[in-house]
Amino acid sequence: MNTLAVKYYGVMMVNVQGLELLIVNLKTLKPLEHVKKDINLGDDVYQDQPVKYESVNRVSEALTGFVQILNDYGVENYKLFGSSALHQAINSDFIADQLFLHTGLNIEWLSSSEETYYRNQNISIELRNQKNDDNRTVFLVGITSGNTAITEFKNGKFVDSTSFALGPIKIAEDLQSLRQTAPSSIGLLNDYIDSKLNDFYIGNPASVVSSQKPSKIILLGSLPLQRLVENYEHTKVGETITANDFTELVDDLVDTSDQYLIERLQVDPNYIPMVLPELLLTRRILRVTNAVEIGFSSSGVVDGLVNQEALERGYSKLDFTPEIIRLALNLSEHYDVEPVHRDLVTKFALHLFDQLRPLHKLGRRERTLLQVASILHDSGNYIGIHEHYLHSEYIILHSEIIGLSRDDIRVIAAIARYHSSTTPNEDLIHFQHISAESRRLIAKLAAILRLADALDDDRQQKIKKISVSIKESKVVITVFSNANLAYEHWIFNTKSHFFTEAYGYKAVLKQRGIKAK
Repeated sequence: MNTLAVKYYGVMMVNVQGLELLIVNLKTLKPLEHVKKDINLGDDVYQDQPVKYESVNRVSEALTGFVQILNDYGVENYKLFGSSALHQAINSDFIADQLFLHTGLNIEWLSSSEETYYRNQNISIELRNQKNDDNRTVFLVGITSGNTAITEFKNGKFVDSTSFALGPIKIAEDLQSLRQTAPSSIGLLNDYIDSKLNDFYIGNPASVVSSQKPSKIILLGSLPLQRLVENYEHTKVGETITANDFTELVDDLVDTSDQYLIERLQVDPNYIPMVLPELLLTRRILRVTNAVEIGFSSSGVVDGLVNQEALERGYSKLDFTPEIIRLALNLSEHYDVEPVHRDLVTKFALHLFDQLRPLHKLGRRERTLLQVASILHDSGNYIGIHEHYLHSEYIILHSEIIGLSRDDIRVIAAIARYHSSTTPNEDLIHFQHISAESRRLIAKLAAILRLADALDDDRQQKIKKISVSIKESKVVITVFSNANLAYEHWIFNTKSHFFTEAYGYKAVLKQRGIKAK
């Protein structure tokens, strides 16, 4: 076997517009092969029709070709991912089954928030390294067939991200309907897009546009639109075009014919229905972000998936987990979570997780889930203090955090649910839809969070530091404090029974005084 093949990784992505294969050397992150195949599945998905068997068969044939390319390179490490939009197809289970039967590939469905997380990565690295002299806010805009995500960076640092279910294919369908019933369909369509953007602001945890100073947007994975702009301008636009020039372009093309777009601007006929919706949507985003210029980037979901694999395999140190944590903190601030208790409990929970690694044998991903759960475990107090843990679960289940799958969100919500009193074993009906493996994970992480929360149950921060030691049949947690901890001992003993159930070790609390310096 080619020794270089060990470092090779192949990622395949299927979405409503087709398929993509990227093969890279994980050590250098240099691409060896990048192949795209256009297959339109969106018409069925967005009309709530099953994706046709013939279309699924074409996808299977294309994937078979991709696997052959992987074999030619000697690549043994490869994965198949599916977009959130395709997962919404009413026969997505059938699609997954057929792809497995024909190719042997198991498809891993991505959530829209995961797609945003991965799509942003390459350009966010560039923003981190850039010296932004004018301190302008930069918005990364990812427009997929049925979803638009906007991520804010300021001074090269991640600020916030959110998304809404509005994309060119959805707008194109509404435009077709409007043209049949309304004389001024473009005006109505602009109002329709604005209404969605207004909803987007109401639901946004920290207000995407934190400043009304002039900004810049960067369109991600928007090669067809970039080519259209270049052909219209009769020049390479390079990295940017001014907002004024783009607005003039939109005004000129609003009523243009399909023939003109195809012949003069060399637009692919398959892209024609999405031209006007994407132009109008981009123009409205320009206005709400107060952007004065547009940049283009080819950064896509597959690039981020490659970065993630390189990180997990130890070839890269590029870790985007801080963006997940920043969004969790934004969410906690939106729901008025008390920050001092939140941060102390999170600190204790992560310390316990790290010291108990010989017992739980969990990794970096699970640590992130515990950290997010610790940050959000008291978010339910926003609704009501009584049984706040149930409200916390509800809030988390109905939130989106980029980089987390829906399964991740369910695990985090369950950890928050069981951080206080009830346990999974007492609540089996609630767990019927969760796998045994996930139940064990939830129990292990919730038990840790429950101990961490017990150490500051009265919110007085009597304990600032802890140490952990594992004995033969017990885990000793030593707390450093000169305060009277009678209440903490009582609460700890009450809440530690769940830890014993989850780990088979008794948790013991010991106090050590702090010598005055």
